[in-house]
Amino acid sequence: MTITEMVQNQQQQRGRELAQKQSGKPHVNPYGTPGMSLNNAGDFRKTVAVDENVVQQVKQIAFDHMKNGYGMSNGEDISQVIKNYVLSIEPEQRLSASWTLNEIFHKEAVRLGDFVQQQNPGWNWGEAFDTSILDNYQQGFNIKI
Repeated sequence: MTITEMVQNQQQQRGRELAQKQSGKPHVNPYGTPGMSLNNAGDFRKTVAVDENVVQQVKQIAFDHMKNGYGMSNGEDISQVIKNYVLSIEPEQRLSASWTLNEIFHKEAVRLGDFVQQQNPGWNWGEAFDTSILDNYQQGFNIKI
């Protein structure tokens, strides 16, 4: 296929897409995950009930990030846990469940950071600290000793 033919194909595809939009039908990404499109998503940023086992996994990952990476990570593990869970529920619930689990993870990470800073006031994210500090940490609670 020549470059000219490739460009012509792209132009034809774009023309079909525009015609579809003008016909009033919403665009649906055929490669997307059902229920995960933000198009006409409404207010998906709301806390919804999620499986308690997944909540514990999310909190444990936040703890592991703190203990093994001093609060830093590439995020692949948490993304995979959330993805696996949302693919197991109804498409209509996926965006809100994903948002809820991300919020739980973030809040737990902040609690962990606050806990470490209470024990080591000069500490900042990514800086090494004595991880035995975390032996006294209890999930979901801020403890001052």
